[in-house]
Amino acid sequence: MAGGVDHPPSLFHPIFEAITDHGEHVPAWLTFGGMFDVHQAEIFFDALLCSALALSTLVLLVFLGRSKLEKVPGKLQNILESTVVLLRGLTVDLLGPTGPSYLPLMGTLFLYIFFNNLIGLVPGLKSPTMTVSTTLALGLTTFICVQSIAVKVNGVAGYLKHFMGDILALAPLMFVIHIAGEVAKPMSLSLRLFGNIYGEDNIIAVLFKMGFPVWIPVHLPMLAFGIFTAFLQAFIFTSLSCIYVQGFTEHAGHDEHDHGHEHGHAHGQGHGHDHAHGHAHSH
Repeated sequence: MAGGVDHPPSLFHPIFEAITDHGEHVPAWLTFGGMFDVHQAEIFFDALLCSALALSTLVLLVFLGRSKLEKVPGKLQNILESTVVLLRGLTVDLLGPTGPSYLPLMGTLFLYIFFNNLIGLVPGLKSPTMTVSTTLALGLTTFICVQSIAVKVNGVAGYLKHFMGDILALAPLMFVIHIAGEVAKPMSLSLRLFGNIYGEDNIIAVLFKMGFPVWIPVHLPMLAFGIFTAFLQAFIFTSLSCIYVQGFTEHAGHDEHDHGHEHGHAHGQGHGHDHAHGHAHSH
């Protein structure tokens, strides 16, 4: 049961039953110390195993693609290389020339989310991204990474200056507003991803239940649409993450440009003064 919709048991249901003695004795690590009931604990258990399966599949594909690199790429190598090129293009489009330096982070986010979204379309498995625990973990991880990048790029003083704004008198107010905005970002990222995948999986479950008695696959069109949704939600999450990074790196770029401009202007004035002084002396 998820939001009033009956979902077929996953392939991992027998394992959960064995671990919990048919729901009678659920380990504390599955209930977060009593925060989850038995049903929520099973959803969390499914999310853990499905996420591990999705990650293992991704690692296996990369390993197979790298093990037989050829000058004339085969199908798998071609797909992997095209994926890297597209993701690199995304980072360059959103972050400029420094974009490729963020490719490991953004590429990992995209592929991890995409495979976690896709795995829910496999019969007997569920999308880990239809659980708040998974999407919130992704949102918090992205938040920590973005803040770390901001401190590295701007320095501690520049990082704090970003929150205070340009008008000193409004700095206390702007600081609170910017902090609230930064805290809201991981919540926005996680809830957007959760809501879309959760709704999609529930619709598929309802359609599957409608066609199950007479084995009419009325859910197949939604499964096809789910492939597009899996890509779209991974793309949106990654794009927003790039935009969050760009907000800090662009600020640092402007500061460097302004400093360079002022330095060049002062140097030009000094050079002009020396030139005029020398001209007067020779005269």
